[in-house]
Amino acid sequence: MQSARIKLDPQTIEAIARRVVALLDRRGLSGGPELVDAADLARRLGIERSWVYTHAIELGAVKLGSGRKPRLRFDPQVAARVLRRTGEGPAADPPARLGERARRPRKPEGQVRLLPIKGGGAS
Repeated sequence: MQSARIKLDPQTIEAIARRVVALLDRRGLSGGPELVDAADLARRLGIERSWVYTHAIELGAVKLGSGRKPRLRFDPQVAARVLRRTGEGPAADPPARLGERARRPRKPEGQVRLLPIKGGGAS
């Protein structure tokens, strides 16, 4: 059996492409939100990846899969809106900027209790 070859002109190809895009738009399959992983979102927004995971629900995380640890994806526009809102109100847990180290308050010297050493004499 021999297959027939059809040659399409550029206008016909363009018409087919436009029709495919229109059908995809109608079904909601194109032009949807761009979803990125936590590392990419953190890089784009200048925040720590761990902060993205800690606040995944607030940032609108989308779970991929139904296992114990599904992969998470984020819409960068949604996450940016959340961060803008957080910036307007009191932020109890603001995101750390990349390169910025989290600083723990130091305990004043002399107030640290040490564990006793077994077999040690009285000090």
